[in-house]
Amino acid sequence: MYSDNTAEHERADLYFTRQVRGKSIHAALELKEKRQVYRARWAELAGVPEAELLMLDEVSARKLLAVSPRAFLLFHDATREDRPYVLFTIVDLFCLPKVRVQRPIRLNSPRMKAKWLLDARHGRGFDSLRSVMSALANYLDHGLGADLHRVEPHGPFAGESVETI
Repeated sequence: MYSDNTAEHERADLYFTRQVRGKSIHAALELKEKRQVYRARWAELAGVPEAELLMLDEVSARKLLAVSPRAFLLFHDATREDRPYVLFTIVDLFCLPKVRVQRPIRLNSPRMKAKWLLDARHGRGFDSLRSVMSALANYLDHGLGADLHRVEPHGPFAGESVETI
């Protein structure tokens, strides 16, 4: 069972229900799309090869926090035939290194809009939507608990440098 909220701005795009060990659990999926190659300046700011660069508006990330820990971000990357889908868990988004940029916008009054510049290699790449849904189900059934209760750091992440003290 699922509900489509793609026309709303305050909720994640999709909510779905899954039976896990005899209990109904609710999860959320935010959907984003990379339709074209980004400007070189974005890749430069992120320090990420353009082919691996994805941009997420911060509002979308905050929507997922409201339904954490069963919250996911799915990018459809139309620029990549080999890996058109990239899935991030809320734990990934919380822990992964990111660059945050902002720019002014004018709606009713001047304000700022923030974007997160993400490295697609920090998510899980898939070649089909069927594979994505299978991985989501497996993660809800088995991986989420392990991620939440693991003592070790979440990662490693491509290109990340972490000092051990």
